Amino acid sequence: MTQPPLESPAMLSREEIAQLEAGHTAVSPTLAWFLVVVFLAAIVVAPLAEFALAERPEGDQASGTAWSILAALPREVSGQLSDMPPTGGHDTWTRIVTANRAVLAGLSSFESALEDGSTIGGRLRPPAQLAMSRWLGAGNERVYRGREGWLFYRPDVEYLTGRGFLTPAELERRVRSASEWTRPIEPDPRKAILRLKKDLDARGITLIVMPTPVKPTVHPAKLAGRFDERSAPPHNPSYAAFLDDLVREGVLVLDVSQALADAASGAAQYLATDTHWRPEAMEMAAEALGGMIAAHALLPDAPDPGHRVERVEVRAAGDSARMLDLPSGQIVYPAEAVWLRRVLEADGTPWQPSRDADVLVLGDSFSNIYSLPSMGWGGAAGFVEQVSYVLRRPIDRIVQNDDGAFATRAMLSQSGDDRLVGKRVVIYEFAARELAFGDWRLIDLGARP
Repeated sequence: MTQPPLESPAMLSREEIAQLEAGHTAVSPTLAWFLVVVFLAAIVVAPLAEFALAERPEGDQASGTAWSILAALPREVSGQLSDMPPTGGHDTWTRIVTANRAVLAGLSSFESALEDGSTIGGRLRPPAQLAMSRWLGAGNERVYRGREGWLFYRPDVEYLTGRGFLTPAELERRVRSASEWTRPIEPDPRKAILRLKKDLDARGITLIVMPTPVKPTVHPAKLAGRFDERSAPPHNPSYAAFLDDLVREGVLVLDVSQALADAASGAAQYLATDTHWRPEAMEMAAEALGGMIAAHALLPDAPDPGHRVERVEVRAAGDSARMLDLPSGQIVYPAEAVWLRRVLEADGTPWQPSRDADVLVLGDSFSNIYSLPSMGWGGAAGFVEQVSYVLRRPIDRIVQNDDGAFATRAMLSQSGDDRLVGKRVVIYEFAARELAFGDWRLIDLGARP
């Protein structure tokens, strides 16, 4: 009896060939048991080692551990449900959604706390990152390594290289990508800024919007070799349209990116291992703002408060270098030195904001960098202090490092007293990356007398 001809590989599809090869893979029982044991050991050994090596927090410190977050989850869900107002026929469904969001948020916090508090991770990450940074030129999930020892914050780079933040597809994507346990975001910055302008106009207050350029806009050549210091500063594809739309609606906009980029051809305007600008760039921006206010005659004459300045040197490690989580004492990214122009009151004490001032600055970490000592770069020399010195008048301020798209506007609206009383100018400063990543929720300043 003749045998049927065997099919040649040319007669079989790639899927059929793969099935034949996989179906004839031989694994001995000994090897199979060995692989099972190794797999189970990998699962069990890591948490046991973590438990054995972890320090046991006591007292108040225990409340911040990952397991305490998980234990408090039922209480958090119950608290959010008890705070809910009745919603009629949709009460049951709304309570289910609220509870689900609280659980998801709690589990996300628990997972993050486990990762951040891992003893094994804390011991292995720094030396591993040091080897990757020193020998492979690698950053991590938050920091890109540039040229000549410069570091760049990943969202800053993605702001420049991503799609236009005003394109319909990008606006829709950002709404869809919001976490299930958080409120839907408002991705369009124009709506929030125009709403702010409308509220301020109703009270006779002028708004000045100041998007602070991110580091790769001013120093693209330190990130990619195809740029040089004479190149036009790169922006997100929607940035020009954003500025045009605001100007068309009568908003005063101060864009200092070109001035800083021009200055960068002669000297660094941003810190090499930090996300923020150097004092010289900040002082230049303050001078430009003072010039805009004078050109539009927005402020009346006022008595000179007699501010004085002193020059001091500060040396610190940049926040981008700290984000790499390198071992203490590393010299791959050493501390940087800057000279600050500290602003002093007439009596020699450090500058202080004034609630009675007719100028209010809403700012983020670019305003705080040389003002908030906890950031490591000294105090009394930040952006608001420089503006006060340039204008020769007291200034009020509301500043917060994070969430520049909405945080300071929310703080202004929630202030117990009316911070807008007597104000003539409000300066809204925020990092340009917020245009692509911030939540530009609408905030009502309220109809206060």
